[in-house]
Amino acid sequence: MKPASIDLPKTPTISSTPRSRTYERGVSICIPAFNEQETIETSIITAAQTLQQTGIPGEILVIDDCSTDETWQIMERLAVDVSGLSIRRHDRNRGIAETFMELYEWARMDLVFLNSADGQWKMGILLDMLPSIKRFDLVVARRKQKQYGGGRLLVSWLFNVAPLLMFWTRTHDAGSVKLVRREIYDIPIQSRGVFAEAERIIRADRRGYRIGAVDVEHFERLSGKASGAKPFLVYEAIADLMKCWVSIVLLRRA
Repeated sequence: MKPASIDLPKTPTISSTPRSRTYERGVSICIPAFNEQETIETSIITAAQTLQQTGIPGEILVIDDCSTDETWQIMERLAVDVSGLSIRRHDRNRGIAETFMELYEWARMDLVFLNSADGQWKMGILLDMLPSIKRFDLVVARRKQKQYGGGRLLVSWLFNVAPLLMFWTRTHDAGSVKLVRREIYDIPIQSRGVFAEAERIIRADRRGYRIGAVDVEHFERLSGKASGAKPFLVYEAIADLMKCWVSIVLLRRA
C-alpha cells in the first residue's frame, strides 16, 4: 500500500515561549516501557509501520524503565532491524513521569507522539491525529470509553474537571496519549508526578497554543500493570495541582 503523505504546517512563532533548540521536520514516536514483554515487539513494529504510512520523516524512541522481564532483550533484538528505532534502559526504576520527561527531551523532531506499549491505544491513531495538527498545536487522544474500574474512572474524571474549574482550561483527557509540537515541551513546569501532563496543557493554553482533541478507541491493557490510581500518586498529583494554582492563578506565572 502506498504511504499516505501528510503535509506538515509550519510551526507557529509564539514569542512567549523560549526555544533553546531547533527541531527537524517530522514526528518522534515515544514509547515508555516497563515489563511489557508480551506487547513491546508489536508496539515497536506497528510504530514503524505507522511512521511509514505517514509519509513524513520520523524516529521511534523507546525507554525501558528497568524492566524485570525480557522487555529489554526484545528491544535490543529489534534495534538491529527496525529503521529509525533508538532505545535506552534505566539502571533503576524511575517511574512514568520521569520517563516521559526523558522521552520528551530526547525527541529531535518538531512533533512528538507519545504512546504506551501496553496495547490500550493503537499506534494507528497517529494517522487520525496528524490532520488536526494543522489547526491545533497540542492534540489529545480523547478516549470514547475508558477501560478503567470505578475508582480509577473517578480519579481520572476529577483530574480533568479540576483544571476546568481552577484554571479555565479544558484538558479533554490529560492522561491519554497526545500529539504535541516539540517546542511545547520547552515550557517549564513544576509538577514532577502524573499531574505534569495536565499542567503542560494548562501552561500551553495560557501561552496561546491551540489545544484540541480527537476521539479514539481505548482497549483493555494487554501487558504491564496500571498504577495511576495508587494513593501516593493521587496525593502527589493533588499537591502539584495546588502548587500550580498558586503559581498560575495567584502569582500569574504562566
